[in-house]
Amino acid sequence: MILGDPWFLMLGAPVLLIALWRLTRKGLAVDGASRRALGDLPRTLRSRTTWVPGLLLFLAALFMVGALSRPLKGREESRITTEGIDIMLCVDASSSMTKSTIEAAPVVAIDPDAPPRADGTIPGRLLTNLEVVKAVVSDFVLAREHDRVGVLSFAAFPRTECPMTLDKPSAVEYIAQIEAVRAQSEEDGTAIGVAVAYAAAKLRDSDADSRIVVLLTDGENNQYSVEPMDAAAMCKELGVRVYTVGAGEGFGTRGGPRGMVMNTALLESIAETTGGRFFRARDVSALVDVYAEIDALERTERVDVRYTDYEDLYHWLVVPAMALLALEQLLRRTVYLEFAA
Repeated sequence: MILGDPWFLMLGAPVLLIALWRLTRKGLAVDGASRRALGDLPRTLRSRTTWVPGLLLFLAALFMVGALSRPLKGREESRITTEGIDIMLCVDASSSMTKSTIEAAPVVAIDPDAPPRADGTIPGRLLTNLEVVKAVVSDFVLAREHDRVGVLSFAAFPRTECPMTLDKPSAVEYIAQIEAVRAQSEEDGTAIGVAVAYAAAKLRDSDADSRIVVLLTDGENNQYSVEPMDAAAMCKELGVRVYTVGAGEGFGTRGGPRGMVMNTALLESIAETTGGRFFRARDVSALVDVYAEIDALERTERVDVRYTDYEDLYHWLVVPAMALLALEQLLRRTVYLEFAA
């Protein structure tokens, strides 16, 4: 528990001084009468407890001083030492990601209520590369309990889908909303260099000891506003490692399946320059293994500062203070009523 306005506790000093003054001052037990003449009379319970209203008033004042100091529960700063890093995930959202070139991709039913075919198969379609990647990346994010994670998608231009956060469920929601751009539109393309440079800029001000970019693509860079190797040099200068992942079939050859192009040499060079690694993921299982391996590679100790919300507790002091004050006034006007001489 902490105090929101602790300086109000200084009011306790005058309250205490007034109480001491009232205790030490001399006064007559019966107004206008001689104490000598009445000295032999027995003292009643009322006369022996005349201090009770004053005590109630004193306690009520102390409770009110405590309430004014605003006792608070929670909102405490805690420092927890964990193993975590800052990760920026770059997901290719170009039109080629709408294809289904990742082997062993699950089949999604077009009509969930449609009966199976005679051979037992389900009428439907394969998940697209982007759908498979989003599922695998989401699992990767949820497994990074103590890491800050950011997500950006890229085609011809990068787009921040989720800023750096420790809120993994929110990050997964943003990942689920990533959509591929329309084919042959102004946004279509694969700007690997721009994506890497943009991710590095997001990590520039990070205070984490370890900062990484995980870039996944199924195509070849075809946007040159930022050369990929220039972006890699920028990452090296900032101390940001880049892990590159090539997803789908036809790696290392141009004119791959369905006209896809994959320049693995470029992805390898980016990773090597920054101290990261290049991974191939032809099928779903390999893609899962890639992110599991990255998860095992990147661990570093960090201190997270966390806060909890405030909860005001002043009412727990105001209520008894008001009750004591009401009782004090009641007693002064009944049992301890003072009569004028």
